[in-house]
Amino acid sequence: MKRKILFTDLDGTLLNSEKNISPEDLEAIKQLTISGHKFVISTGRPLQSAVLISERYGWNDDGYYISSYNGGLIYDCGNKQTIIRRPIPIPYVRHILDEAYKAGLHAHTYDDVNVVSERDTKEFRDYTKGIMVPGVVVEDVVTYLKQEPIKVIVISQKSRKLLEEFRAYMTPWCKDKLTTVFSSPILLEFENPLSTKGFAVRYMCEHFNIPISDSIAVGDEENDISMIEAAGLGIAMSNATANTKAAADHITVNDNNHSGICEIINRFVL
Repeated sequence: MKRKILFTDLDGTLLNSEKNISPEDLEAIKQLTISGHKFVISTGRPLQSAVLISERYGWNDDGYYISSYNGGLIYDCGNKQTIIRRPIPIPYVRHILDEAYKAGLHAHTYDDVNVVSERDTKEFRDYTKGIMVPGVVVEDVVTYLKQEPIKVIVISQKSRKLLEEFRAYMTPWCKDKLTTVFSSPILLEFENPLSTKGFAVRYMCEHFNIPISDSIAVGDEENDISMIEAAGLGIAMSNATANTKAAADHITVNDNNHSGICEIINRFVL
């Protein structure tokens, strides 16, 4: 039997609008791993948030993995072990935060346990609540952080246009340093150039000696495009953005609120 590996985004893909996973999707994922295939949560969320979801659904056995921070940290759920970590330099974090503040935008980073912010904003509170990870407000991230973090996120609840303008402004500075990607209309992420979901697909296929042709990746947003393009079969959810659909080989009939992952597993894996 050919082993396959499925990479699935969380928000807008595996999770429905209530941030839950349907019974149909859960059963299909169970059958996938029982059959010897591998299942990877591939998300822009920090590892702590993805682990909470993994533990909630009992995904603590061999065959379950997490690619968090858009591929910046890959984690083996069964062995509870980090496979690879791609951080960014702390001086880069300082620069992004300072420029975001000048633009009137919220920005924060992460340690291994918390979301770390220098400002207690509504954006910060809403974000930490939404991903179920505690937040800590510190005076200075440079003196607070004990190791290089994996990404910085900039948030605007007012307008995506503000984030697009900030991205354009930061692009010359980011060249040869960092990449930027939207994980939702209100979240702009700055990360290591090797921290992409596409990198995670290629790395894990090589790690497990699974041909790229036997990989499947599914998502709905801009940060999912790299893995959709990297995988042997790239799939966009029916609720995906237009750019994500344009990059895909296949578009689901069902959206994230109607067990689209079950549709994919039954058609392309089992």
